[in-house]
Amino acid sequence: MINFPCQIDKQKHGNLFYIYLLISCFCALFLKTVTVEAKGSKAHPFRKINPSEDLSAQDKWVFTLESNTYQSTVYLNPVLDFPTWNGWDLQVASYNIPVYGGGAQNYEWDSYLNLSKTFVISSQFKAIAGTQNGTTAFSTTHQLHNVDYALGIYEPFPAANIHAGPYWGNKALTVTSNVLGYTGGFSFEPLKNRVTILGDYYSGQNNLSGAIVNVMYRIVQPVQVYIGVGVPAHNSGNEFYGAVGFSLSSK
Repeated sequence: MINFPCQIDKQKHGNLFYIYLLISCFCALFLKTVTVEAKGSKAHPFRKINPSEDLSAQDKWVFTLESNTYQSTVYLNPVLDFPTWNGWDLQVASYNIPVYGGGAQNYEWDSYLNLSKTFVISSQFKAIAGTQNGTTAFSTTHQLHNVDYALGIYEPFPAANIHAGPYWGNKALTVTSNVLGYTGGFSFEPLKNRVTILGDYYSGQNNLSGAIVNVMYRIVQPVQVYIGVGVPAHNSGNEFYGAVGFSLSSK
């Protein structure tokens, strides 16, 4: 029997049903994309956003190492995250470092500085605005890769939230054109401080498009492991991939 991490009385059953219904809608959207046959392997990692992160933690760092596996290629994505003061968060990230194989991505050795700001509107509503900027570390030509995003977050109770908002990616990153799209997702914590399920969807038919679902397990307070799957969007030219990672925090 699962003990949920919050006390839910009869008046809150409606909220619980509501969030389950919305999560089911997102899952249906993901399953719809699974049935599409992708044309290639070009999906580009986008910064993972966990809207349920503790904003009160300051002077803290988080190191994450993720492996993305395609049919014949394995990449590593190391990320160092610095939550700072007043909702600001600075992140240094490298994506698509080839370990085995290669050529599954348009770009390899992508290096980025990611900056975001979280605004606490009320106990149930938050907003995030952020930007991801960088370029390939080893290349004869360097172009600025940029994606900007904004999210509105609704948290009906501490164990779950849904979030949605627009994103804008430039042509150098999307490899199609300058793209204005939308993103939506959910976070659900069936076991408090132990298991979290995250899902996100990015619209369009470009490098960023598709869905990602991760299941995270916290071994002890500073150590977390997770597995996930990336699902291509229709006609994006992207491919399915598996993700395995862990994170280590200073607090």
